[in-house]
Order: sequence, then structure tokens, then C-alpha cells
Amino acid sequence: MAAFLDEIFEQFYTSATVDLASRAFGQFFRAPAYYPHQKLDIWRPSSVDVKLGIATNFNITGAGQDAFRRALPYSNPPLKTNEEFIALKAKPRPVILIQPPDPELTKVKKAGYAGKVVRHLCPVVLVYSAEDDAGNSKFDLEFIDRVRRLEYRQFLFLPKGGPLTVDSIARLDEVQSIAENQLEPTKFALTTEICNILRSQVSYFFTGLSGKDFGDWAALLRE
Repeated sequence: MAAFLDEIFEQFYTSATVDLASRAFGQFFRAPAYYPHQKLDIWRPSSVDVKLGIATNFNITGAGQDAFRRALPYSNPPLKTNEEFIALKAKPRPVILIQPPDPELTKVKKAGYAGKVVRHLCPVVLVYSAEDDAGNSKFDLEFIDRVRRLEYRQFLFLPKGGPLTVDSIARLDEVQSIAENQLEPTKFALTTEICNILRSQVSYFFTGLSGKDFGDWAALLRE
């Protein structure tokens, strides 16, 4: 009978420092994360002062053929003709840090150039609950079992405990960049063993390379 990763490793989480300089791959934070949109909605004003470029009374509307190709820019709020305010739904959720900002970027010269390199952004993996507060699964149980056996390279099952109040799933297909100052520490991180598996999984999912640890464990769990 195939085993589950969370049965082999009883400990998934360990304590983590909240020191800014010690942030590293595998640490848990809470952050405002948006739901990826399939239908593009934008905020458009119902009133625009053509001479002053002042836009007011914004409402959500479906993106029309002139989306990102507006005839006039706005001066207040500032918006170029090829820019839009996108309407997105978001909520605070647990995230796993992939990479903290590179401190070496602060050495990049910026005087006289329009481009901005230093944005203090952190790519993170979004974590979604796999059950509701009553303990009822949100997904088909066969699917959950397959995730627990590492049969999907984009999903990692995370059992309740540590920073998580319910069983959850980390989704590599929903990685987002979060500003560093929006990350709220949880004081938890993945253990070294689970962190190594996730690191390998990230490499395998995004590049198809260097997935030996993840692949070895996936094969073992299928035996």
C-alpha cells in the first residue's frame, strides 16, 4: 500500500526567526494575496475632466476593446493610456517564502534612469485550506490522497499544525510576488526535510530540472 508523505514525516513545521536578515526559503508568513483572474475586470471612471485629466466616480466594468488603449491619460489619479486599474479579489492567507529580496540589488545605480530594479519583492507560494472549519474536506478525497503521495508536481499537502489551523495545500501554480513590508511573520517554517522536497519540487515544476529529491520521494510513495 502506498504511503503518504505526512505519515512518513510526522513533523512538517519548526520554529523560525522573525529577524529580517534571516528570512529564507520555506518560512511561513501571512500576506494579502489576490485570486488569479480569468475574467478581466477593470475600474473605470464615470466622470473625467478632459482638460485637467481628473477622473472620478470609479466603478467596476468588464474590459472592453479599449482596455489598456484609452484615448486620454488621467492626471489624478495618475494613469497612462496603456495602464488600467484592475479589479481583483484578495484576502490574507498563509504563504511560503521562496526567495527574499536580493540585498545586492541595492547597489544597482538608479540615478538618471526611469526603470526601478529595487522593489523589495518576495516570490511566495500561496497556501489554500483543504478543509473548512468543521473539518469537512473541500476536495474529492481521492484527489487529496494523490496530493499526499506527491502525484502532482504543482501541489504539496500541508497537514494541520504549526502555522496552519486546518489541512492545506501549497500551490506552486499560484506563486505571487509580495512586497516585503506586506509579509507578516508566523514564527514557523518547514522542517529541513520538507523544505528540501519543496525546493526540489519548485525546481521541477518551473524548469523540469533538478527534481531528484521530489522525484525520488514521489516514486517511493507510489511503491
